[in-house]
Amino acid sequence: MSPAVETRRQPVPNRITVVGNVNLDVVVAGVAALPPPGTEQIVPSIAVRPGGSAANTAVTLAHLGRETVLVGRVGEDGTARLLDAELDLPHLHTHLVRAAGESTSVTVAAEAPGHDRAFLSALGALAGMDATAVPEDVLASRFLLLSGYFLLPVLRDERAKALFSAARRAGARTALDTGWDPGDWTAATRAEVLDLLETVDVFLPNTDEIVALADRPDVSSAARFVAERSGSTVVVKCGPQGALVVSPDGSAEQCPTPQVTVQDSTGAGDAFNAGLLHRLAEGASPAEAADYGVRVAATVISRPSHDRRFAPADVLPARRDGVSA
Repeated sequence: MSPAVETRRQPVPNRITVVGNVNLDVVVAGVAALPPPGTEQIVPSIAVRPGGSAANTAVTLAHLGRETVLVGRVGEDGTARLLDAELDLPHLHTHLVRAAGESTSVTVAAEAPGHDRAFLSALGALAGMDATAVPEDVLASRFLLLSGYFLLPVLRDERAKALFSAARRAGARTALDTGWDPGDWTAATRAEVLDLLETVDVFLPNTDEIVALADRPDVSSAARFVAERSGSTVVVKCGPQGALVVSPDGSAEQCPTPQVTVQDSTGAGDAFNAGLLHRLAEGASPAEAADYGVRVAATVISRPSHDRRFAPADVLPARRDGVSA
């Protein structure tokens, strides 16, 4: 039976389930290039915190007061114990499978003003994460988001389709954030993702990812192609330009972002995902939800790396005309 005609059960009220990459982030500020071999460079700051797009999104949802389940796979090591402590938050319920004899995933993120962020990641236990890590009782949520798709090699393609189909049968709407393909978006990978999107209600790429996936020259035409082909609502994260929402019928709305002083841009897209899904779960339109998402992201990146916690009242307000300030 196709996902479009599957019988859906009623989801658990007020809950969003996030499945995907949970790791430790080591965020190094002020690094435009690595120092020469054998030398040392003093940097403005190095922050250590929970990371991975799935964990970042789940933490932000919890800060917004949304009951959230985070599903992932970690090692049996000190890094996992540190994550346990850092993820002990109100509204956040973790289901982190322990992989005996394996290490927990770690990402080192380097950023500097005027330079794109660069990442070095070791998958560790994520390399073996499959659908058995996802308990059946967490599927019945308002949304199930699969995040960090390309960092979960065992959970790709048909296994991801099966997960989304099971979530839909349980009454959930489905969302996907693939992240960037380390294999540089081959034709086979593009076909794989486009096929998967037929089981996805909301797709959450950034500008580089949507252009690469669609193999189109610009963001707008790429998003329209993907939305019309897949039937998904495509919400493109456009950085300082905010977000672009494209419906399956090809209609599009642009949501500008508030102007803020950026303290740490790492996790901006994940914070956007959280704000968007939080408002969609409340019944907002995609454009209304995207407007809230850009304001949540702006709120998060204007805070320092060592203090990302905020309350819903801290989210930057909307302008009186309905567009973000």
